[in-house]
Amino acid sequence: MKKVFFAVIFLVCVGFWAISSDDALAQVVDNDARIKQLEAQIDSYNQEIQKYESQAQSLSGELAIFDLQIKQIQAEIDATTLTIQSLKGEIAERESDIAKKEAQISHENSLLSQYLREVSYNESSSLFEFLLRNRRFSDFFNDMNYLNNIQEKIHGTLAKIKDLRTKLIKEKEDLESQKTEQEQLRQIQKRQQNSLASTRKAKQKLLDQTKGQEKKYQDLITKTRADIEKIKNQPYELAQGYKLTFEQALQYAALASRHTGVRSAFLLGILKIESDWGGNVGKGTWQKDMHPRDFNAFKQITAALGLDPNSTPVSKKPSYGWGGAMGPAQFIPSTWILYAASVGNLTGHNPPSPWNYEDAFTASGLLLADAGASQQTYNAEHKAARIYIAGGRWNRSLTARIYANNVMAAAAKIQKDINAINNQ
Repeated sequence: MKKVFFAVIFLVCVGFWAISSDDALAQVVDNDARIKQLEAQIDSYNQEIQKYESQAQSLSGELAIFDLQIKQIQAEIDATTLTIQSLKGEIAERESDIAKKEAQISHENSLLSQYLREVSYNESSSLFEFLLRNRRFSDFFNDMNYLNNIQEKIHGTLAKIKDLRTKLIKEKEDLESQKTEQEQLRQIQKRQQNSLASTRKAKQKLLDQTKGQEKKYQDLITKTRADIEKIKNQPYELAQGYKLTFEQALQYAALASRHTGVRSAFLLGILKIESDWGGNVGKGTWQKDMHPRDFNAFKQITAALGLDPNSTPVSKKPSYGWGGAMGPAQFIPSTWILYAASVGNLTGHNPPSPWNYEDAFTASGLLLADAGASQQTYNAEHKAARIYIAGGRWNRSLTARIYANNVMAAAAKIQKDINAINNQ
């Protein structure tokens, strides 16, 4: 009776787990479909914003841009919320897979120990003991076959352990990436809410200033364009507390643009969003905040520049993931090493420094040019921004898409200021 009872309980539990698993899968599929719809809406809003920005400035156009930006940000907030929900489920599933693989490895290690003990026992026996255990030829050959089987099992188990460990390493790397993106998305949500509020506030301010009249709007535009010194001297803050005036930043960006073919406004937009997106989290140290794989590269860079690595500031590690980025352009040491020679050839600095403005701007320009930004089209720059933040995951990461949208919006505003300065 007890056996029947426990069997029923087991089947009920299995059935419940299957239903829960199916429900979770259905939720993920539903979320993914909704996210794709929202991403399509975001792209559509972007295209409409571009259309209005290419037209002559007018009050109706400016208000339309504000309305589209508000809709775009709200769609991004909704997509971010759904992505966080999906990531939560994926992380739990991956953690379960990791636990299973670790249990499998432990089991295979136990089997391996058992097989090795048996081989060791037989190998430690003398010929006399071996013959005593096998009085008949059939016993002798059976024992030999048994030992051969054990040897084969050892080789098979070792191969299985190696395969499991390789998969486990990949699972853990993917888990770390997912947790990093989850944390990034949580931070993005906060910025999105602030951006939504500030965009609504900016729209209302424009309405208050113009009273809805086109003439007052055009007067406002004329006044803004005339105040060139105010535009030049507005603060342009970079990551890690680096501060320039807009005019100074534009000079470095223009140099980098000549070297790399990347548009100045786009480069300044990238560096502006880099600062907004966590470049000012505080100063850290390489031993505590940098990924260990970058240690050697960092020591190589500081040694070439005659700097003490222990007193050279890098970005602080966030709540999840790694810091260790260097200078105003926030380069990771291993990435800087890839571009250092090219930067030095262009700027004439030998060795170049990630803490030098001209070198840092030029390195960012080279990286963005490699990602296609030198084509100077909206789509090419948007893709380059996604690659800049997400690398090989540029086309699969919502974080990268939102980052690129922010960059392009910042670049559009910066381009207006550049145009005002150039037309003075």
